[in-house]
Amino acid sequence: MIFIELSTKEGKFIGNVNELKRVFINKDGKTCVVGWNNNGYFEIEETYEEVIEKINASLGKVNRL
Repeated sequence: MIFIELSTKEGKFIGNVNELKRVFINKDGKTCVVGWNNNGYFEIEETYEEVIEKINASLGKVNRL
């Protein structure tokens, strides 16, 4: 399993990249992820580009950003 660490307003969490379904920017300009909960999506503090970099780094087996 491959994990990345992300942040919400409530704090940090670690999610399994293999269960991540989608990363997108909502109409309010917030980055959101789908696939780690049963309630649709939730907003995260990182930018879209930061999430993609973390995913690519973890899949490439390099150190976490």
